[in-house]
Amino acid sequence: MGSDRPGREVRDLVALIYSAPTTGVWDEVLRKILESLGGSLIALHVHMPGTAEAATVGFYGDSGPARLHDYEAYYASRNVWLTHDPNLLKAGAVLTGQELCPDEVLLASEYYNDFLRPLDIRHSLRAILAAPPDPLAYLSLGRPHRARPFGAAEKRALAQLVPHLAQALTIHTAFEGIRLLRQAATETLDHVPLGVFFLDARGRVIETNAAARTILAARDTLALERGVLAAVEPRTEIRLRRAVLGAAGGASTSAARGGTLELAGSGDTPLTAIVAPLASAPSVMFPDSAKLVVLVEPPVKRESAPLDAFTRAYRLSPAEVSLTSRLIGGMSIRQAAEALGIQENTARGQLKRVFAKTGARRQSDLVRRVLTYGHDHSPS
Repeated sequence: MGSDRPGREVRDLVALIYSAPTTGVWDEVLRKILESLGGSLIALHVHMPGTAEAATVGFYGDSGPARLHDYEAYYASRNVWLTHDPNLLKAGAVLTGQELCPDEVLLASEYYNDFLRPLDIRHSLRAILAAPPDPLAYLSLGRPHRARPFGAAEKRALAQLVPHLAQALTIHTAFEGIRLLRQAATETLDHVPLGVFFLDARGRVIETNAAARTILAARDTLALERGVLAAVEPRTEIRLRRAVLGAAGGASTSAARGGTLELAGSGDTPLTAIVAPLASAPSVMFPDSAKLVVLVEPPVKRESAPLDAFTRAYRLSPAEVSLTSRLIGGMSIRQAAEALGIQENTARGQLKRVFAKTGARRQSDLVRRVLTYGHDHSPS
C-alpha cells in the first residue's frame, strides 16, 4: 500500500475500517493491511488501565489463541518495543522496531527470546492510536527473521490510516461500553420477578426478561401474535390494546395513556399488568426502538382465609370484595379501578360502603383489619 496505490483502494479500506466497530470485521481490516504492508501477523491491542494486561480488539496471523493469550496476560507488560522509551509512544506516531528499541536490547530480552523467537518474529512496525493519559492502544505488525525490516514506505502507508483507525477504535470503545451496559441491564432484569416486556409503538415485542419469557411460554394470559404482545382472553385483549396504544402516544384521552389491568387466565388469581410509556430521551438501558414497557406482576400467594372470613363477616358484596382484595394487594384506588374496568368515582363509592360496613376510616386501616382478622379484630 505505497504512496502510488490508487486512491480508490485506500478509500475502500478506510470505509472498511469505519464499518469494523458495528460489524465486527476488525480481523478482515487487519488482514487487508497486513497483505498490503507484508508480514506474518498483525494485531490491535489496548492496554487495560490499572493492570499489566492488554486486550485484543482484532488479530490476524499464524499464531494460535494460546500465544495471543500469553501476550495479553504476561508479555504485553514486558514488550521492550513499548517499555524501552515510553516517551516515544505518542498518539499518531508510526515507528519501526529499531526506532522503538535498539536491537541489542531486544535480542537480550525475555520478550524476544521466550515470545517472539518461537513465533519467528524479528521486525516490527507499530502505530500508536492512543497514548496516556488515555489507555495505550496500538496496531502492531510483525515480520519473520528472514524478511527485511519495515522501512519508510511502509511507515508512510500506515500513517495514512492512523487517523481513521484511531477514530474507529474510539467508536468501537463507545459501542462496547453501551453493549456492556445493556448486558448488565439485561442480566439484572432477569433477576426481577416482574415480567418485563419492551414494546415498540405498534406493540411488537423488542426485548423481554426471564420472567416475561416464562409468562409467554405458558400461553395462559399473554402470547405473541406475529410478534405483537396480545392477551389470550378477548375482553382483556381489548383493554390491553387500548393501553398500549395510549402509552405509545396514539390516544388523546388521559384514561387511555397506559394504565393498570388484570390478565385473566386459568389460574385462580389473575396477573396484574402495568403499561407505561418510556422516557422520550434516548437511553442505553432500553432497546433503541422501544417506546413503552409492560410490567406483569405474577400472582402472589397470599393466605386467603382472613379475607374470605372478613368479607363474609361484614357481608361485603362481590364488587366490594373485588375492590378490597386489590387494595390489600397493594394497589391504589385508581389502579384498582383500572384493573376492574370501572370509573375511579365508582370505586371510591364502593370503598365508602366498605368503610361504613367495616368501621374502617382509611384504606390503611382497612388493610390492617383484613390482615389481622381472626387475631385481634372481629365484627362489632
